[in-house]
Amino acid sequence: MIKKLFTLCALFLIASPINAFAHGDITQALPAADSKVVAAPTEVSIEFDGKLQTLGNTTVNSVTVSNDQGAIISQPTSTVDGSKISTKLISTEVTGLVSVHYRIVSEDGHPVEGDYSFTVGETPMLISAQSEESAESDAGISEEGGSNLLVTAVGAVLIIGLALLILRRRKK
Repeated sequence: MIKKLFTLCALFLIASPINAFAHGDITQALPAADSKVVAAPTEVSIEFDGKLQTLGNTTVNSVTVSNDQGAIISQPTSTVDGSKISTKLISTEVTGLVSVHYRIVSEDGHPVEGDYSFTVGETPMLISAQSEESAESDAGISEEGGSNLLVTAVGAVLIIGLALLILRRRKK
């Protein structure tokens, strides 16, 4: 009976997915997310917590900057230097909300996409704000899945219970 229970617990833990937590988190962005700058920068750069992958001449990492009308105001190519990606702006004659969209492949091989914005001009335009969690949810980015935590917790409880049961039987 105990062997069957132990085998069942082991199979349960092996079959449950485990999240990886090294998915290219932003450590610094210039201009910063939700910041207000007086004049548009000539370049937008984002630094991540790990090196970005490059595959020869294939474009796997990109940054696209657009104005409040949705027009792209950045060059079509981005530059990758270790853990930093940047792009030059074609036009710095912009005011209002500026959106930055990035897609990178982190060193662990996982693609990560995201968006953030900043405002250009002394009198920023009224914008609708989204919480960081809902923006990440819309982008499909999450660090922990609730179901995975539940599966891991149940598995841990079963293993601890099994260990206690085995120790109890050995003492008899």
